[in-house]
Amino acid sequence: MAPDPLIVCLTGAESSGKTTLATALADHYDVPLVPEAARRHLRPHRPYGPEDVLAIARAQQRLEREALGASPHLVVCDTDLLVIQIWWQVKFGALPEELAAALAGRSARAYLLTRPDIPWRPDPLRESGGDRANLHRRYQNALIAGPHPYAEVGGGASDRLTTASRHIDRWLAVRMDGGQPCLEPRREL
Repeated sequence: MAPDPLIVCLTGAESSGKTTLATALADHYDVPLVPEAARRHLRPHRPYGPEDVLAIARAQQRLEREALGASPHLVVCDTDLLVIQIWWQVKFGALPEELAAALAGRSARAYLLTRPDIPWRPDPLRESGGDRANLHRRYQNALIAGPHPYAEVGGGASDRLTTASRHIDRWLAVRMDGGQPCLEPRREL
C-alpha cells in the first residue's frame, strides 16, 4: 500500500518568500500547489474580522483537501493553518475552538520555514513589515512545540530551492520506506 501524499507547507513571516518558493517547488516536482486562500478572500484597504479569518481557514483546508486528491505522492502548500494560527494570535489573541480543533486535526506534514532575509516587498494585503523578525521567532517557537518536522530555508531563490528540495527528497525517501517524516530530528537547518 502506498503511503499518503507528503504535505509540505511553506510558513513564515510576511514577504519572506513563501509564495515564490512554493511555486518553484510545485514546478520542480510537477505537483499541485495549494494557493494562499487569504488572497482570494481579502481586499486591500477593507477591514476584516474574526469571521473573515475563520472563513479563510475553512477555505485553506478545502483547497488542501482538493489538492490531495490530485497527487499520489506530494502536495506543496503556499501556506496552511499554522500561518492562520499565528495571524489570529497576533491580531485577535486566544484561538477560537474551531481553529484549535482544526490545528489539532491536521494530517501528517512537514514545514519549510522561510527566513525573512530577503527585502520586504510592499503589498496592499501585508500588515507586519516592521515586525518580521519577531514573527519569525513566533513561527520557530510554534514549530518547535508542534508535532511536525521542519527545516528553515534562507538566502537567494536558488539556494532556497536547493535546500528545500534536499529536505523534501529526504522526507519522501523516509515515507517511501514506510516511515513518517516526524521520526526525523525536530529541527533541521
